[in-house]
Amino acid sequence: MKRILLAMLLLLALADVQAQRRRTKIKNEPGPQLPYTKVEEALAAYDFETAEELLNDEIEMLKKNKQSSIEQEKKLLWIHRAQMKLNAVEQVTFIDSIVVPINDVLRHIHLSPECGTISTYADYFKTADKHGCTVFQSQMGDQIFYAQPDARGVLNLYSQTLYSDGSKSKVELLQGISDKDSHQNYPFMMTDGTTIYFASQGAESLGGYDIFMSRYDADEHRFLAPENIGMPFNSTANDYLYLIDETNQLGWFVTDRNQPAGKVCIYVFIPNDTRRVYVPEELETEKLRRLARLTSIKETWIDSNEVRAAQYRLRETKDARQAENEHEFEFIITDNQIYHKRADFRSTQALQIFDQRVKDLDELYKVTKTLMRMRNNYSNSSEAQRNQMKNEILMLEKNEEELLEQVKNQEKEIRKLELGL
Repeated sequence: MKRILLAMLLLLALADVQAQRRRTKIKNEPGPQLPYTKVEEALAAYDFETAEELLNDEIEMLKKNKQSSIEQEKKLLWIHRAQMKLNAVEQVTFIDSIVVPINDVLRHIHLSPECGTISTYADYFKTADKHGCTVFQSQMGDQIFYAQPDARGVLNLYSQTLYSDGSKSKVELLQGISDKDSHQNYPFMMTDGTTIYFASQGAESLGGYDIFMSRYDADEHRFLAPENIGMPFNSTANDYLYLIDETNQLGWFVTDRNQPAGKVCIYVFIPNDTRRVYVPEELETEKLRRLARLTSIKETWIDSNEVRAAQYRLRETKDARQAENEHEFEFIITDNQIYHKRADFRSTQALQIFDQRVKDLDELYKVTKTLMRMRNNYSNSSEAQRNQMKNEILMLEKNEEELLEQVKNQEKEIRKLELGL
């Protein structure tokens, strides 16, 4: 233990020396100094190196004046943690975003029933809730996960088993996850029944709520130590809800970054089968920061076909939700003319093309899902397997592109026929 403490002290001393050298170098060089004059400005831009230098200056000044620098030193440790997250930003493709009132979030998330259901605590338990808690019910309908406050008002995560006769098991605290000193909320359990995502304001958070992940250890009957899923999902603001729709290969997450009070942004993304990160050495520093902050979703687009296919899947999930609620589907003819049922079509030929479009979209989803799986497996395969997979991937990419073009042409033709053009 003494050796570990000594090593940590040496590392901190070395970091302090390096920071001092950087400050001296900057002060002695002519021209502009640091790009920001305040720590908060540097943090908002994810310029953690500049923030560290500015904070070190503050600490030095406070010590010189024999004032406490405890808060600044805590923030310095936070900056080091944030810099580590910046060096491992996940490469995620975001396809859509929408800003909504925070109390209206769930209405805009279209999770497949095969992946479970999510509702507000107030709606599920038919009771008042001032904490904004949510309840997730498994796809089989036999288990719920939710947050509720303890006697001190701290939100913790609980679960219950639901039986076929309508009864419930006793309420169980999620062992290994719940923290007596920090709020936790917005749980989501994957269909494997093992992997859970939730938001926490714990010590490892970058700011406010962060998204964490854990897995259930059946042998120990508890969850493993939660892991912060990092950037771009987590930020210096509140990052609340993270959901994966495995059926449609879509994901949602909710954050209040860059939003006014009472508003949040819902991002839709393509979930990765395995975590891939950007390599900092291969990107300009500012671009990496922009990707971490989610400055523009278009900057995350690498494969345009993959994006278009995902956007079609998203559109279809919205149509399916609307069909459940009030309409069969939603097909836009013009900005002021939207079809919701087959009887809306005036042209028999347009209706036939529409039916073929539905079939082609279904085939497109299957092709895209297979393609994503093969791309993710490609890097972990042998050379012989890669050679075989390469040809299959090229064929699937061609098939996907043809289907996308076919669907687009079908939609154009349907509109022409219905408008009599």
